[in-house]
Amino acid sequence: MRGDKEDGRARFWRAIGKGVSWSFNSVLIATILGSLVLSGLLWLYHGFSQPPPVTAVTTLMDEEATAAQKHDTSVVGRIYAPDAVVTDAACQTPGASQTWVGYAQISRRYKGLQGFVWLRHLYAQVTWEPDNSDATTAAVTAETVGVLAPATSKGKQQSIVGHELWTFALTNGHWLVTSFTYNLCLPPSGA
Repeated sequence: MRGDKEDGRARFWRAIGKGVSWSFNSVLIATILGSLVLSGLLWLYHGFSQPPPVTAVTTLMDEEATAAQKHDTSVVGRIYAPDAVVTDAACQTPGASQTWVGYAQISRRYKGLQGFVWLRHLYAQVTWEPDNSDATTAAVTAETVGVLAPATSKGKQQSIVGHELWTFALTNGHWLVTSFTYNLCLPPSGA
């Protein structure tokens, strides 16, 4: 009889031990699974709440630079909104500012540009509105950097630099340039 009691107690403590072991393992497993689920949810939230990639607009800026170098009007309808505005603010030549509105005028601008040895829009700083995945507009400040080709065979190349302001809008699922202003003067420091 005593052996049965000891066997019973031993079985009882073994069962408790297994229960504690199972309980410990189930808490550990639940913690690991919970961490994985939470990580996945945070990854999804982060992916869906971030604004578009900067390349959504800087690619259009690169296309504009290439079009300006090649006097290529075929990109106008692809990168600009129909009522887009392009402005040469003529910072260094007050009173010489020019503005082109719409496809036809912007195309004429490309045809009439002086030749470029090279041209880039650099150091783009993009601000999205709203600043999440629902962004529908963007504002960009950048720098114009390039070299103008000589106007005559005896002329010299001329380096150019300047400040730019761009605006973009998401239209039918595509980002388009709504305005591009170059040759901007910045206010004096501390103003």
